[in-house]
Amino acid sequence: MSSHNDWVTEAELSREWSRFTFDDALRDSARRFPERRALVGHAHSLTYAEFDRAADELAHGLAAQGIGRGDQVAIWMTNCPVWVVCWMACVRVGAVLVTLNTRFKQEEVEYILRQSDSKLVIAMDRFWNIDFLAIIREMLPESAHAPAGGWRSARLPQLRSIVLWGDTAPPGTLNLTGLRAMGAARLAQGVQLPRVSVEHPVIIVYTSGTTGHPKGAVHDHRVLRNAANIARVMRITPSDVILGHMPFYHIAGAITACTTAILLGCTNVTLPHWQPDEALEVIDRECVSIFGGIPTHFIDCVDAVERRGQSPVSLRSAWIGGAPVTPDVALAARSALGLEALIAVYGMTETTAVTNASGFDDPLEILCDNKGRPIGDFEVGVFEPGGSRALAVGEVGEIWVRGHVVMQGYYRNDLATAEVRSPDGWFRSGDLGSLDDAGYLKITGRLKEMFIVGGTNAYPAEIERLLQAEPEVKQAVVVGVPDRRLGEVGFAFVQLREGHTLQTEVLAGRLRSRMADYKVPRFVEFVMDFPRTSTGKIQRFILQHEARSRVSNPG
Repeated sequence: MSSHNDWVTEAELSREWSRFTFDDALRDSARRFPERRALVGHAHSLTYAEFDRAADELAHGLAAQGIGRGDQVAIWMTNCPVWVVCWMACVRVGAVLVTLNTRFKQEEVEYILRQSDSKLVIAMDRFWNIDFLAIIREMLPESAHAPAGGWRSARLPQLRSIVLWGDTAPPGTLNLTGLRAMGAARLAQGVQLPRVSVEHPVIIVYTSGTTGHPKGAVHDHRVLRNAANIARVMRITPSDVILGHMPFYHIAGAITACTTAILLGCTNVTLPHWQPDEALEVIDRECVSIFGGIPTHFIDCVDAVERRGQSPVSLRSAWIGGAPVTPDVALAARSALGLEALIAVYGMTETTAVTNASGFDDPLEILCDNKGRPIGDFEVGVFEPGGSRALAVGEVGEIWVRGHVVMQGYYRNDLATAEVRSPDGWFRSGDLGSLDDAGYLKITGRLKEMFIVGGTNAYPAEIERLLQAEPEVKQAVVVGVPDRRLGEVGFAFVQLREGHTLQTEVLAGRLRSRMADYKVPRFVEFVMDFPRTSTGKIQRFILQHEARSRVSNPG
């Protein structure tokens, strides 16, 4: 295995990082490591030379379907080598990848496809006993009765094509095998694709908002610069093997696994779902050296190691984020997984996954205090909530970030972008923290009402909107409460319409059919009314206190 100094030498090979694109990164890794495995998973493996060729062929195939610079291409697929190939193909043709959460239901997917102006969707047909094609057909019934490319939808007017993975192509659809064949023919004819610039968008990652609708954070090729920062902090080398288990539709999976691996020439071992025993088997079999995730992943792995009676031997460093790190979890994880370093990270969808991290050699108390320093050439500050005054060391305020890690903005949502961006370019995170004399940022809380379920943001307004769409529900308030394994889960206070009744189990069942499972409240309490101010405004802080009390003192 290469040393940290080896990686520094590789990274500093006369590259102009500020002008580096994904196309540059993949071609460079394919040139340097043509026979190295680039992508592994789903009973499939690609070397870097094969990865580079597959991305070329698929890019030309997308171009043959009319996809070009500035078009949005949505992907609804689990982690697998094909997911990464699709992203790089979009990059090469100048299209922007729109990621879809594989746990989303029809209503959630349809909203994002419409709001993002997606022109083409790449999807699984079936997986996990879920018929994804059937869900698409519900949104696009016209597609079942016309040839591929020959249908149009009033509900999704921008969408032109459905592409399925593999070789299957039911009526109205294409498949990736066919697209690659089209692209290979274009390549043989010498057709060239226009070069993209570093400022060109490459991915839109949707995150829910306080308005109740998801917002698409737009990122460009400069995410590569932060992938380099992450690699430096974790001491990742080109010969490392990264476990790609964090969902690629999430900013953490897309940047810490996919982007870092492509940039350095590492092997990305993809996992389609999280099952701790399976993950440990894959880590051992593939000699995975780099790991990362939310505290839930580490709790699960510690439990699995205890069941197996055997620790992995190949892991070297790991990052942990998405929720506070407790000393018991940190100590157990480092010991059970045999880690040289466990690094606490802080970041957001809008700030390219990681902005702050504890050091590789920092003492455990830094990790358990959830502290970290900025990892790159961008700014992180603490400001007066609701104001613009920078706060002094030790003062708690809102965390702001400025520089290349910050998104370009929310897609087609100038109002939401303006709400989080100051006139001089600072991104207002909505999180609370303080800086110490050594430059460490400590996360202390959140201004927003958002809570985090297993590392995934859940927003009360969005859940409340779906709750209140139920005919029996008059009003609902959702707050987060502590959960040992997931960090937080939802607690819903529900007021029913006069004369109506509703069973908790019935309500939960309906919600599971309409929203991702992590959003479904784990607790429901029916109430006659809510605590309110003299002007009628609901006092959420009282409900938050009551919910936490119910959970900590059941019965």
